[in-house]
Amino acid sequence: MSYALLFPGQASQFVGMGADIVEAWPAAARVYDIAESAAGLPVRRLCFDGPEDELTRTSNLQPCVVATSLAVLAAAYAEAGLEIGDRFAPTPVPPLAVAGHSVGEYAALAAAGSLTISACLALVAARARLMQEAADASPGTMLALIGGDLANAESLCAALRDQIPGSYLQVANLNSPGQTVIAGDLAGIDAARAAAADHGFRRALPIPVSGAFHSTAMEPAAEGLRAELADAEIFDAATPVVANIDAEMKTDAGALREELAGQITSPVQWSDSVTNMAAAGVSTFVEVGPGSVLSRLVGRIVPDAHTASVGVTDTVPLLSTFLLGDADQ
Repeated sequence: MSYALLFPGQASQFVGMGADIVEAWPAAARVYDIAESAAGLPVRRLCFDGPEDELTRTSNLQPCVVATSLAVLAAAYAEAGLEIGDRFAPTPVPPLAVAGHSVGEYAALAAAGSLTISACLALVAARARLMQEAADASPGTMLALIGGDLANAESLCAALRDQIPGSYLQVANLNSPGQTVIAGDLAGIDAARAAAADHGFRRALPIPVSGAFHSTAMEPAAEGLRAELADAEIFDAATPVVANIDAEMKTDAGALREELAGQITSPVQWSDSVTNMAAAGVSTFVEVGPGSVLSRLVGRIVPDAHTASVGVTDTVPLLSTFLLGDADQ
């Protein structure tokens, strides 16, 4: 049976993430060293000690989440007896595909050998800074809508854009059947929360993020990121990367560069990404990094799929068995 590696994005973090991994595997500690150098941030301190309000600031959070995911992967490589430099080499039994949710897509490219660890974290730091600047210039946030479907969400956003001058409410993430995330201006999100039930949703849950990500508010960030990506060395991926924008598997370096440039203003097609991986033969989805958000989403999208969350010390050996082909899937 085939497996895929999944890498989480924002809202998966917790203070203390990665601290136990670093204590057990020097290879994980080296990833944090690379992250601090590439991002110019106190990544270890933010991840291990917080404080939470500082960790959750977008400009800090994105490098911290990606660094933790890659540290977990490096620990699994070391546990499996595999060498790690600045780039993850293919494993004896590679995953059929990799995917990451929003900023997690950068970790996915690193896992697929398309980005070096240092280039990955430098790009993530630039992305996070640009997105924080865009969020500061156009304040907004995000709201998870439970129940209903895409049509309900689009109807809600359209109705409120007509009512609220300057509102840019739009669908941002298609996470799973029955969970759609919208992004927009603060007034629009407040109104959407109040009107959600009238548009067929059971619940409307605020997401603790500092901007309207995957919306038109991020267009200035996308422009700046294109300049960063133009100078970045991106390799063809050794393992297909399932793209956020269209849920298609990609290995070409040029296509992956375009994917990274466009995804911060485009909806994340997570539900279709998981469905497409399952249709391609993936039976086990292994989430690598803090939390278990993606594992829970997979359970809603493909109920008969196997899932595993690998983000703390006692779960790392399990990931190593997948890399070596020894897992009991």
